[in-house]
Amino acid sequence: MSDGSVYVFGLDGVPPELVDRGIDAGRLPNFGRMRAEGTDGTTRSTVPPLSMIAWSSFATGRNPGNHGVYNFMLKEEGGYATDFVNAETLREQSVPVWEYLDAEGHRSGVMNVMPGYPPSRTSGFHISDNITTPSSGSYAFPDELQADIEERVGEYDVDPYEGYDDGTDEANLQGLLDNFFEIEKNRVEVAKLLVEEYPCDFHSLVFSGPDNVLHVLGHVLDETHPKHDPEVARKYDDKPLELLELYDEFLGWVMERMDDEDTLMVLSDHGHGPVYKTINLNSWLHQAGYLELESRPWTRLKQFGYNHVYDAVETVMSELNLFSKLKMGVARTNGDGSGPDLAELLTISRKDIDWSRTAAFTVASGGQIYLNTDDHDEGAIPDHKYDEVRERLRERLLAVEHPERGERVIDSVLYGEDVYGDEYADTRPDLVCMPAPGYQIQYPQTMKTKRVFADPPKTGSHTSMNEMHGIFYAWGGPVKQETSVTVDLTDFAPTACSLLDVPVPAEMDGEVRDDVVDVAPERARYDGKVEAKRAVREVTEELSVD
Repeated sequence: MSDGSVYVFGLDGVPPELVDRGIDAGRLPNFGRMRAEGTDGTTRSTVPPLSMIAWSSFATGRNPGNHGVYNFMLKEEGGYATDFVNAETLREQSVPVWEYLDAEGHRSGVMNVMPGYPPSRTSGFHISDNITTPSSGSYAFPDELQADIEERVGEYDVDPYEGYDDGTDEANLQGLLDNFFEIEKNRVEVAKLLVEEYPCDFHSLVFSGPDNVLHVLGHVLDETHPKHDPEVARKYDDKPLELLELYDEFLGWVMERMDDEDTLMVLSDHGHGPVYKTINLNSWLHQAGYLELESRPWTRLKQFGYNHVYDAVETVMSELNLFSKLKMGVARTNGDGSGPDLAELLTISRKDIDWSRTAAFTVASGGQIYLNTDDHDEGAIPDHKYDEVRERLRERLLAVEHPERGERVIDSVLYGEDVYGDEYADTRPDLVCMPAPGYQIQYPQTMKTKRVFADPPKTGSHTSMNEMHGIFYAWGGPVKQETSVTVDLTDFAPTACSLLDVPVPAEMDGEVRDDVVDVAPERARYDGKVEAKRAVREVTEELSVD
């Protein structure tokens, strides 16, 4: 059992082979030291390997079916409305590890763990993430931390997607990369400030830069990509390693300051790979007769727009650096009641679907399909037909081929109950499609009735089984010397609890990795302890305001 601090650093989207290459080339000496003196391996992601689901499982130590965050957009129970996930969603449905630690008297420091807005108000500090934080939101707790960061480090950019395009225009690519690198240099300086001057027992700091950079370099790094240009590749293919050198320096800085009993773990939530084509499942479901649209004029007008005008509009808006910002704005205002519902106005939304004639649908990217069963408001599938409809749909999905290449585009179609736990079974997808490498299952809200396949909005992504594993390194006094281990995202929270001599909550699905660190795990039920701490904090804060 360790009496030291626990540092867990996340590098979003880093594939293991990239770090291996950097270590072997002598460019990542501190990663190399962790591999030589500690434990190395891979981190197994969620299904599908999307950041919102993945970091939620990391934070709670729970399978998505048991924390209820299945995607960036969540479908309501028994209906068709969706909500954009934020930190309140996760806290209502589960408990992040830092709240358990807070209940046991430990201070936690959290930065950029998705979903992070609004920040947790636990002892220590919490900085929200760059997906769920609105541009006008206060991103830090305690309240004075935001002012301290901006005074001593500079502006903390909570919206790095401003002007984010697909990176295939070289004139924009250099600017994109410069912006991402500047943001990450700032993040590292903020992280140093937090580690040095806001001491905590548990630090969980995530850097999004690798994911951002790899999204726009898929065509640069993959010589077989249709948009690959060897001359452009020579200029930019080293950028991912250059970014990892920045983090490697930070790891060395932290390692120098660690005590003998401290533990450092580094992970990524998934890997990364090239994308050649996207698949719109709602478009395919419409063409296959599983999803029908209303015949009202506004729906028909939107259909015409997506079939004949959308591609040109998207191109122009991307050139004007507006497309990603609009897409995020649509997601954040989806059904939140704060103003006009841009999703209903601009996209093929739930109000455009004729539910009485619809058997299956998706609500977000990533390949998760819901069947319109009898327990829905306008359910079309009776209980006795469920298995038959689902199995026939699964067979047809597995047979989908690209019309020009003639290759199957979906590798596997998994049953929801085989992938996810049961606590949130009422909102659990019925099927989960994993695309073949090079394909990405894209946003259903931009469905075209006449076309299923399209060019990707980014040339790199992480939706297939090829991107299911991220990096894992551990180093420090309690860490054993092991190699080629595989840890699950749900293992980090219970392992951190054991390292801090805190009973592992019985609700956590993950394992304490006593093969990686020297601990004696103990499980316990908290029986309202976290809720009581939340209630006391709310009363205390109200009294301080008065």
